[in-house]
Amino acid sequence: EVNAQGTTIIMVTHDPRIAEYARRTITIVDGKIA
Repeated sequence: EVNAQGTTIIMVTHDPRIAEYARRTITIVDGKIA
């Protein structure tokens, strides 16, 4: 609901099942965006 209003949501997770809910994911490997 909040995201539908145009608000950006940042979520950090190590669980790929949770990440599936996101439209876009950014992966960080060894401290760098991969």
